[in-house]
Amino acid sequence: MKITEIFQDVKESFCSLWNFKERGKTLEIITPYSTTNFKFISIFITQQEDKLIVTDGGWLTSGEYETKPDLDDDMFMKIFYHYETFYEIKKLDDAFGTYYYKTTKKVSLIPNLVYDLTNFLSSILSTSQIQFIDQKEKEEKEIFRKEADRYLSGFVNKDSIRFRKELGEDYKLVRFSAIVSKSSKIDLVKYVTGSTSNYFLNSLTKATVDFEIANHSPFNEYINNRVALVNDMAPGFDERKHYRYIETLEEHTKRPCIKWTQREILTSVL
Repeated sequence: MKITEIFQDVKESFCSLWNFKERGKTLEIITPYSTTNFKFISIFITQQEDKLIVTDGGWLTSGEYETKPDLDDDMFMKIFYHYETFYEIKKLDDAFGTYYYKTTKKVSLIPNLVYDLTNFLSSILSTSQIQFIDQKEKEEKEIFRKEADRYLSGFVNKDSIRFRKELGEDYKLVRFSAIVSKSSKIDLVKYVTGSTSNYFLNSLTKATVDFEIANHSPFNEYINNRVALVNDMAPGFDERKHYRYIETLEEHTKRPCIKWTQREILTSVL
């Protein structure tokens, strides 16, 4: 077999893996690019007025690929923002989910955008398979996050709350468990938990730093309430051991921390 024939065979085999589905006015392109858990990446293309929009369809954070990026993991988020910046990916949050996308007015540029978004999604989803923290700690954080999210969703208007939201475009590493919008004001909520005393201390310290940065940011004048929701049912919770760190956190929230066992207080704050 000639060298050129090998190339042609590789090219034809790779190209044959591309597929598509029509979803109303949206085109789903099923690419040959996959994640390390063997899921092929899909890209969605639609048109709004004179713009062509290439998106992930909200699948990155929805669990469609049977893995979810840990947006609370600082190490992972540094990798996430590297790829997001490199491929110039934009993000949109709405009531239905979070969408990552790129836009163009030129049909000829769509292949470029598909390439960028596909590589971004493949990299992020594959990286999310890596265990950066202890499995027990990851499970503890995830369980508490879901319980706290569910509780807040029970009394806060769904159009007013955004979960795991960064403070702003220039503060992407400053993320809050929830941000509640009220007219021109916002409430910042940070969950504090941990499977061991050290992990709990790390969570306290991270919350303190994030609130301190928020207080010295241009957003400070728009912040109404700063709430630290402390999981006093967590295995790592030790009030006697952590009280000095809790006091420091309260200096930046300008209010007492709210314990999970007293979470009904949240209804009068948010």
